[in-house]
Amino acid sequence: MYLILGFGETGVSFARYLTRRGQPFCVMDSRPNPPGMSLFKTWRKEDLFFGNFDTSALKKIKKVLVSPGIEFKNKVLEEARRMGIPIQTDIELFLEETNTKTILVTGTNGKTTVVSMIGHLLSIINGNDEVICSGNIGKPVLDTIEENNSFSVIEVSSFHLEHSKRISSDISVLLNIQPDHLDRHVTLEEYSLIKQKIFMNTKIGITGVKNLKEDKTHILNFKELLRPIEEEILSLVNPEWPSHEVNNVKAAVSVFIAIETMLGKLDINNLRKSDLNPLIKNISFKAFKRPSHRFEVLGILKGITFINDSKSTNVFSLITALDSTRKKFDKRKVILICGGVSKNQDFLTIPKTSLEVVKSIFIFGKDKQTIYKALNKKVPCFLTANIEEALHEAKSLSRDNDVILFSPACSSTDMFTSYEERGDKFKELLGFR
Repeated sequence: MYLILGFGETGVSFARYLTRRGQPFCVMDSRPNPPGMSLFKTWRKEDLFFGNFDTSALKKIKKVLVSPGIEFKNKVLEEARRMGIPIQTDIELFLEETNTKTILVTGTNGKTTVVSMIGHLLSIINGNDEVICSGNIGKPVLDTIEENNSFSVIEVSSFHLEHSKRISSDISVLLNIQPDHLDRHVTLEEYSLIKQKIFMNTKIGITGVKNLKEDKTHILNFKELLRPIEEEILSLVNPEWPSHEVNNVKAAVSVFIAIETMLGKLDINNLRKSDLNPLIKNISFKAFKRPSHRFEVLGILKGITFINDSKSTNVFSLITALDSTRKKFDKRKVILICGGVSKNQDFLTIPKTSLEVVKSIFIFGKDKQTIYKALNKKVPCFLTANIEEALHEAKSLSRDNDVILFSPACSSTDMFTSYEERGDKFKELLGFR
């Protein structure tokens, strides 16, 4: 008997996977009526443990399948470890069984975009049926396990990595590490070590992080790797994109080079410009559509430019958005809307240079008081009840050529089910949906 711990989107994919294989399972969730229950027609009452975490259920369990949202120190997991019961994530289960070439991508920011970019490049070169993007990007990995494809590009979160013990991949990518999820991972060092687990048993590692805990020869820095063709890489970046997309393009191109190395066409440890130039000619991002909610310039209304950056769930992503706004719109003044669940982040770390473009800040959400105290002495801040009021007040204060930037720097779980729903609400209020 398997135990599915946490019945959100991942839990549902676990249930589908086990049902297809005729394996018995039970489900546990702290919520009395978790989402997804209606997708399965028949449930035995004795197989449902809802409303709390009950360690007594472990007596008949041979393996726990854990959803990423479950805390590492959850009492059921701690008891399972004490009893010697294996604990596994959906990523681990997929990697054990798949016959595809696997590319894992993690990092504090840019994961979804880079996964999409890699999928785009591989689709151009190998055909649309050859690549599937999954994981945090939307489709659970176990829902793709029986699909016939050559490459699986998987977005992996720190929550997945925290629970995982056995990960193997053909290529793994760690884009960056900045403070995030410190309400769960406690310290930046712990968070960093968890992120670096992406390199376990990988054939080729690619990173944008300079100082990794361990110096491994099979881990290459994509900035150094592509230095010989820096100008050619910059020419691939759409001038309409925010400036921070340059590193995302570099990461995606580096993965493509790693694949060519795996196929014996290149030596990734001894690359020359003459090796790379022919390769770049096969690469194009002209048809690539950036994912929604990532510094999404919606348009201009009554002289005001509106940007939806709802994907911003940490302070570093807000800094990146502010810096990109300064570069893209020159000296236009920014009215910032932010707030939500701050995850114990320190908003005092936002550099003065990044805040110089900000005229005022409207803050909403669970931790608005904390954010207000951190920023009000640097920029005029205003507390609002919700996103509707924040946008209304921001528009009232705006003048011609201003930019209203919606970059929350926080999790959305206090008021929305996801950053997508939050961003869609922002667009709906402006009439862009």
